[in-house]
Amino acid sequence: MITLFYLLGYLALIGCAITSFLKIRNYMKKTPMHLRWELYPIPHEGPKAKHGGSYMEDGDWWKHEHKAHHLGDLIALLAEVLFLEATFKHNRPLWYRTYPFHLGLYFLMGGAIILIFTAVLRMFGLDADNSTLIWLIYLLINIISFVGCLCLIGGGVGLIMRRLGDPGLRTFSTPEHYFDLGIFAFFGLTGFITWIANAGEFASLASDFVYNALTFNFASLGSGGFVLHMVIGFFLLLWIPITFMSHILLKYFLYHDIRWEDVATSMSKKRQELILSALKFKVTWAAPHMNPDGADKTWLDVATSGYPVQEQKKEEA
Repeated sequence: MITLFYLLGYLALIGCAITSFLKIRNYMKKTPMHLRWELYPIPHEGPKAKHGGSYMEDGDWWKHEHKAHHLGDLIALLAEVLFLEATFKHNRPLWYRTYPFHLGLYFLMGGAIILIFTAVLRMFGLDADNSTLIWLIYLLINIISFVGCLCLIGGGVGLIMRRLGDPGLRTFSTPEHYFDLGIFAFFGLTGFITWIANAGEFASLASDFVYNALTFNFASLGSGGFVLHMVIGFFLLLWIPITFMSHILLKYFLYHDIRWEDVATSMSKKRQELILSALKFKVTWAAPHMNPDGADKTWLDVATSGYPVQEQKKEEA
């Protein structure tokens, strides 16, 4: 049975990597060209970002190469990912619930990275029972795990209550939303109970699990609660990339390709080709101002017709 537990961990990790790769690849290959938001300030505008300007303020901007200040993008992205800056500014009541939830995730993900580092140290001979460094790492992991699980529980329950209590959010909330938040809160709860039940030895259990997994040593961990906690974690690894929680994988692209993308069409051969391709799509709208007769038209036909059909009929009358 314990061998099956470790095998489930390997399968979950492999499955998460594959589904995440497919999610990102499908976004990059199949997502059509988006409509320009033209939302300013754009962080990579450098000094102009302070007043919401752009390179198009410059005379003859189309004759010069646009040099983006990517450090501004990085700072803005980190502020959004680490602190949920936009939610804090524009929806403070929601931020009080969603930030603890995300903070709990960050703590637990950071703890997992530290555990991998610790396992590597142990693989190179550092004694887990007689090392001051390992002891300090375990202390840090215990603190991170405790705080992370509490944040996940409080944030998950708070977000569920927010969706139930806010008429706007409740209208757009699906069973999947409640399930996703609930399973994360349950994951935090099992971790918290395991932490309490093992009297501060949670870090040792977690470290042994990661070390055993990396060395293919399928040894028993001696804690059914920790096994349950990790099985739920395995499920989440597989579940996240295929649900709306996958925004964690796509945030970089959503910001850089949509919110902050400001490349002029005249400067991008790729965008020109995408537009020409889109103009060949068939018009399926039957609105009076577009294609009321359902004629076999492309968007190029509509774009070059001079003005809408309805206006043409008025002129003829």
